[in-house]
Amino acid sequence: MKKYLLVLLGLFVLTTTTYSQELTEKEKARQEKEARKQAKENAKKEAKLKKAAKKDAKIADLRADYEEFLAEWEPIEANIGIAEVDTFFIHTNELFALLQRVEENTSFIEMVPEPYFDEEMGVTDTIWNAKNKNTNEPIAKNDALKVYSIATLNLTEAAARGVSLTAESVSALASLTSDPLKALTIGKKVKQATKAIKMSVNVIPLIQRNIKENTEKLKYKKANEGQEVKEE
Repeated sequence: MKKYLLVLLGLFVLTTTTYSQELTEKEKARQEKEARKQAKENAKKEAKLKKAAKKDAKIADLRADYEEFLAEWEPIEANIGIAEVDTFFIHTNELFALLQRVEENTSFIEMVPEPYFDEEMGVTDTIWNAKNKNTNEPIAKNDALKVYSIATLNLTEAAARGVSLTAESVSALASLTSDPLKALTIGKKVKQATKAIKMSVNVIPLIQRNIKENTEKLKYKKANEGQEVKEE
């Protein structure tokens, strides 16, 4: 009887050990599966962050090139004597003059966050104010909104002009084919202007988005703030 009990005990211990080992192996397999899944997700997140960083860097470079170009740009002489070319240069001058005006009217505005604790809601929130980054003087919200409203209209017009000018450049270049010397010298100016126009067309949506974001920030107010922000 005693020997029988020892055998049963041995079987119990063996079974329990085997079961525990099976559980351990299953748990180990589950953990390895989770680890692989997590590693895959981390790799995706890292790739997404790298892609976003690369895109942001590309946008920053594009904006820097655009701002540098506008700062140095001077009107092109439109007295070539060929209607298509002169018209193209006149319209190009008008476009860049408009974009320069937008840049001059908006580039000095800096958005300033103002964190505050909303006691009624029990949360920390942020409102945004505007200031002149050259003088550090505050800018009234309605004044900043007015500037952004005008700039938005100007950029809409500039975008349409840019698309039209891309087509005009083709006509300008075509009109130069009969004069090889002018095609070489004036054609170079047309191509340079066209390149700058295409760059501007690509940058305009970025400026519009930034203005839209800043406008929304300025219009946002505290939940308990009584003063409405109106756009005149």
